[in-house]
Amino acid sequence: MMFPERDLRSSSILLIGRRLAMLLLAVAVYYAIAGVTIQTFQLQILKRGSAGSLMNTLLLGLLLSFRNQVSWARWWEARGLWGRLNNDCRNLAVKISAFMPVDVIAQSPVVSILVGFPQALKHKLRDEPVQLKDLSGFEHEIADPRHIPLELAHRLFRIIADWKHDGHIDQAVLRIFDEHARGLLDACGGCEKIKNTPLPPSYKVLLKAGLFLNVLAAPWLIVPEDGLWSLPVVLLVCFFLFGIELIDAVTEEPFGRERDDLDLDAYCLTIREGVEACLPTAGTSA
Repeated sequence: MMFPERDLRSSSILLIGRRLAMLLLAVAVYYAIAGVTIQTFQLQILKRGSAGSLMNTLLLGLLLSFRNQVSWARWWEARGLWGRLNNDCRNLAVKISAFMPVDVIAQSPVVSILVGFPQALKHKLRDEPVQLKDLSGFEHEIADPRHIPLELAHRLFRIIADWKHDGHIDQAVLRIFDEHARGLLDACGGCEKIKNTPLPPSYKVLLKAGLFLNVLAAPWLIVPEDGLWSLPVVLLVCFFLFGIELIDAVTEEPFGRERDDLDLDAYCLTIREGVEACLPTAGTSA
């Protein structure tokens, strides 16, 4: 299969579409049955019920807007962290190429580390089992660290420290390298913070319960005044309410494989191409 990631993302769109279609179909069937029952027996639970339903929908809209804002903020922060990781890897590669002798670079695994770090971080954030030897440039490794990104960052700092000890760089250049080397761990820590601190489950349960109760109450409040002709309007409102809820459930976890998640594979490829372009003499295997 040539484009597995693209296929996964396309299937996620279809999955969300199917879920939304099934929810709307269930709402339509329930609304029609309840509406016929109300009109047949002339039931009216509450006068001016359509106004009450409108207020309830507006309240749910406010709750959903908060959920949407938080989910978008998490997605946007994750995007910024991966963008900075890309910049730090490129900057470090460019400055290593400028300050270090070519033969020293060729003898060190610095390129494999810079290319492998985003790959390891991607697998870590997706909870995918991976060993150090599975990364390009580390095929012969026997070490099996529990936190591979941390291990690669440790090796990078150790290489830079050895360069300083051997006299290849001075204190000023060490500070230049350190600024971007620290960026790798900053990106890792920021992404793990997003992954390990989801939205409070109680808030999400309350929101879903509100949506469910709103759908249950809608025909009993609206049909006595507006009749079954109100069904298209109710479905339109539910389309946006349920659609936002389904999308927010995806975007609040931005490191997966859904269509609206970050394309981590593209980020890793961009970083690899940038690093290998800056340090061609120490390129990694394809």
